[in-house]
Amino acid sequence: MFKKYLSNSAGNISIMFAVSSFTLLIAIAAAIDYLGSTSQKDNMQSMSDAAVLAAVTSGETTHEKLKPFVEASLEANNTGNIAYDWELIVDGDTVRVKVNSPYDTMLMGFVGKRELPVGVLSEAKIPEEIPINIALVLDRTESMDGSNMTGLKSAAAVLVDQFAEYDADTRVAVVPFSNYVNVGLSRRNENWINVPPDEEINVPAGECYMYQPTTCTSYETRTGTYDADGVTRTRTWEQCATRENDGPEVEVCPSAYTRQVKWNGCIGSRSGLYNKTAAYRGQRIPGIMDVTCGEEVLELTDDMTAVKATIDSLTASNNTYIPVGLINGWRMLDADRPFDSLSNKEEKRKRALILMTDGANTLSLKDPYNEGKHTGSDKEDSNDLTGELCENIKEAGIDVWAVAYNFDDANTKTMLRDCASSSGQFFDASNQTALIAAFEEIGKSLFVARLSR
Repeated sequence: MFKKYLSNSAGNISIMFAVSSFTLLIAIAAAIDYLGSTSQKDNMQSMSDAAVLAAVTSGETTHEKLKPFVEASLEANNTGNIAYDWELIVDGDTVRVKVNSPYDTMLMGFVGKRELPVGVLSEAKIPEEIPINIALVLDRTESMDGSNMTGLKSAAAVLVDQFAEYDADTRVAVVPFSNYVNVGLSRRNENWINVPPDEEINVPAGECYMYQPTTCTSYETRTGTYDADGVTRTRTWEQCATRENDGPEVEVCPSAYTRQVKWNGCIGSRSGLYNKTAAYRGQRIPGIMDVTCGEEVLELTDDMTAVKATIDSLTASNNTYIPVGLINGWRMLDADRPFDSLSNKEEKRKRALILMTDGANTLSLKDPYNEGKHTGSDKEDSNDLTGELCENIKEAGIDVWAVAYNFDDANTKTMLRDCASSSGQFFDASNQTALIAAFEEIGKSLFVARLSR
């Protein structure tokens, strides 16, 4: 049969081939122009999405006042330089932006189809001003000394200023942490804490010994390194190089004295499952004697001047135990003791916890049943507890943000990324500029609207 077609001179094959080729060319042209119009539609969708978000986050609510934000956003995001028309629709608290732009076909014009209609719609809600409680859990360990602490104070000031700008009822708590957390001496007799009484320890006189008085006649400069909460630092000091005897030997007899054992406001950890929940549940928190742990916490307040003052007062000392910061940040946002703020009992309030640390856990619980002290060195145990606390906090309905500040430990960064409520809520800030940018993004995100369609 194929030979018959080859020998057929009636022209049927030529006609069939021409028709088939024309149909195929139309299909190819349609496919090419369809891909082009789809690409244009994607660009327009991005433009309209950005425009509607610019509108609902502008703080305005009326059509006339929203219109300039939409127009400016569309112009700024028209990277393809397309001709378009647009429409803004405000329906109660819903804002819609429609963008239309016909696609000029490249090939289908040969069959009379010179344009393809392309239109997109974006919709978002004007954000409701829901009150929010925020706990700032801030690392104040020795590794923060110097530029890290300076950077934290600058970045935190930017964040707090953002809180002050929003109309929503915003209350902020500050929880500085290191080896322990300082809840303040005024809370010593509260019913949720167990603080032993201060005491005096009588130290007996020491045995007498002979001592040779000397005078240093020359000095030398020495340089060495030391560990500052996991960070190796260098220090330089003057040391005596040569000495000369300064008279005959004398007998020295150390006197008896009294040493004070006091509580300085520091709290440790409860035992067992109580150490993994913020709720009081009748189990008191142990006060840790004879240690210092930095500046006192600040409970939830809408006084942003007080918040900034607390952050500005931070100093750097001691080692890192992230769980004590997390659980006390959680307590700030919990309706139960010890920080049973009335605002935590209000039904319609968002809750957010922002954790910032500049390094890995270097301490752990020495023994869960040994007065809650954080004097151990089992970092793996501390990391496991950090992870559990993060999950428990998120399950309690609290939005968690985590910021790694100027350190290189990959395992700790992974732990912090997992701690955050989403990957987009973890920030790896390598310097002060990056930390400010991270805090700015957190501030915006806590109040920004999301596309509803």
